[in-house]
Amino acid sequence: MTAAKLQHIPQLVRQQYAAAIEAGDAFFFESDVRIVRGQNVQRPVPWQIRIVPALLKKPKAPVSAEEEARPKQNQVDVFAPPYVPNLLVKELDDFTVLLNKYCVLPRHYLLVTRDFVSQEKPPSPNMLALVYSLIKSHTPSSDGAELLGFFNCGPNSGASQPHCHFQLVELMPSENATKAVPIEHMLDTQSAPDEDKEEILGLAVPWRHFVARLEPPSDPDKLENYFGKRFSHLLEAMFSLAMEKNDENKGRPNFNVLLTRHFMHLIPRRNETFDMKEAGWEEYGPGGHPPKYTGTLSVNALGT
Repeated sequence: MTAAKLQHIPQLVRQQYAAAIEAGDAFFFESDVRIVRGQNVQRPVPWQIRIVPALLKKPKAPVSAEEEARPKQNQVDVFAPPYVPNLLVKELDDFTVLLNKYCVLPRHYLLVTRDFVSQEKPPSPNMLALVYSLIKSHTPSSDGAELLGFFNCGPNSGASQPHCHFQLVELMPSENATKAVPIEHMLDTQSAPDEDKEEILGLAVPWRHFVARLEPPSDPDKLENYFGKRFSHLLEAMFSLAMEKNDENKGRPNFNVLLTRHFMHLIPRRNETFDMKEAGWEEYGPGGHPPKYTGTLSVNALGT
């Protein structure tokens, strides 16, 4: 995929997003963001907790005759044709760029395979290279903003659609933060002179989190091979540790992939949700008074 084919995508995303919101083909939900920083750690991460109560009330199916006549997504596979015109950004050779219909962050868009590929399969080297090219071609809407790509592989990873898709959103640095992607406060953008650039890094967090530093070749024809190798290094690290820890094999692996300008992250997943009761949180124990409709947290992969 040549850079020329991608250079207009940021502008097309902005144009289509504005048109889709105005026409009612896409919906944006306001959210309240709270910043929580780790305590007693060398590099505290400014975690962003985003509260979106409006998602409990997604728009219902249209009822008026005018709304019934509007273009609709494919009811069997929402990432397959026919596309809602305002949600279609661009059709590429093997992929299609679509807007996400329900947005918590503005201009949330997707790279989906033209033909059906299961979301339970890892992203292909071609897809990784293309997403990275989209990230590199992104025009930030404000200083410090950065495009993040994320891929939820498997039902325990937060994946909600079976058709293969990579998601892209623009993140803004929180107040007094230096990086837009919170978890990357734990990483140095520049490698040390004596650092093994092929090494897979493990972050000091309570879950398994593998990171590959990215220094891709300038030749776009070599990107696919480069990302295939770097991703295989991440998978090898994940499987090696699983064997070392004698993890039970329960079918296909589930994981999240985060892709930024400087790093590729791989986070293995065992469960799609976090149960606050099982974790022993006081509010959910005897005598506690937990808020209504809470107790189970669905964990997605925005890296925030």
